[in-house]
Amino acid sequence: MTHKCPTITGSNEDPEFRRKRAKLASEAAQSVDRYVRALVKRAPQLTENHRSQLRALLASTDGGK
Repeated sequence: MTHKCPTITGSNEDPEFRRKRAKLASEAAQSVDRYVRALVKRAPQLTENHRSQLRALLASTDGGK
């Protein structure tokens, strides 16, 4: 899955440009793709307990709620 980030142009002197840039950065930092990539990167560090919890959450239709 590839996520294409929107491109914005402007000047740091423009408050509207800074707001848009901050909003896009916040959305990117909180994206599901980012969390998945971070989890995959740390997969070798996961204990068997972590893996079983993750399996259960991924198999759950309600996300473990």
